[in-house]
Amino acid sequence: MKYGLLGIGQAGLRHFEAFKKIRNLKLIGFTEYDLKKANKFKKLNNIEHFNNINELIKLKPDFIVIALPHFLRIEPILKCCKNKINLLIEKPLVLNSNELSSIKKYISKKNITHTISFVHRYRKEVITAYKLIQNSKIGKIKFISETMISQKNKSLPKWIDVKKYSGGGVLLYNAIHSLDKISYLAKSKIHEVYAKKININNKIDVEDIISISMKFKNGITAQLIATFVPYETTPKWETKIFGTSGQIDINIRKGLELRSKNKITTYDYSKYYNKNGLNYNFYTQAKSYVDALKKKTQPFIKIQDGINSVLVVDAIYKSININKVIKLKY
Repeated sequence: MKYGLLGIGQAGLRHFEAFKKIRNLKLIGFTEYDLKKANKFKKLNNIEHFNNINELIKLKPDFIVIALPHFLRIEPILKCCKNKINLLIEKPLVLNSNELSSIKKYISKKNITHTISFVHRYRKEVITAYKLIQNSKIGKIKFISETMISQKNKSLPKWIDVKKYSGGGVLLYNAIHSLDKISYLAKSKIHEVYAKKININNKIDVEDIISISMKFKNGITAQLIATFVPYETTPKWETKIFGTSGQIDINIRKGLELRSKNKITTYDYSKYYNKNGLNYNFYTQAKSYVDALKKKTQPFIKIQDGINSVLVVDAIYKSININKVIKLKY
């Protein structure tokens, strides 16, 4: 199999390292607007750099990974769909519902297999939690609490702080992963949202703190708090799932605890991460997607998940703007 890569920023390089571990799979070319970065990558890996996607499409790759800035997704998505090329697309799928309407009929065609990179759903602790919930270890879920505290790395590109380019702040850069993760664990779509945003850094026009209250179609309630502060902080990504007969506490990149029947069971994945690295989930995702293409089956994370996430994000920003609860229409 052969594939192409659009963009070699932080996410693009993580995808490259992940797919590099898969046998009989070759990267046949890439695009990158930063020529200094492109030339360095080309020389280091002996991979051809293309000035535009048209040249890459002519090589008929089995799939293309789109890891471009948020505002540069529409054109390559449309071109690949029209040329029946499978896609793995970095989150978010597009900036908003208006952009979504221009690609939806193309990206939803059944003869091509797309996936969205909600890569944290592939983490060992998240998969384990899902299995415990499936096996009724905590009974019926009633409430989910999600806390995501992170620090904005100074090396990140400037466009992420400009709304017309990024689409939003901490919600679209980080918290969108939390929305996907808790929807997966809740086994339900988000039905309604109410949100507030705050800015620590008033020099940017996107939010760096957000608080979201959610209700799912199956009745589960959830609360998400996410920060993206401009100074050094202690990062934390925790999910607490409260059921009728127990509780699951997930600590991303570390493990989880199951509290059930007056007993605490600890799943410590520190050795797993020490051995495989903190971003091993990119490889798990890559392998899962390649397997789906080979077997001609649906990927673990479907493109519809990406479509739904755009609608949820739009509803959250609408809630912030008009200070009301917004009900989702899928």
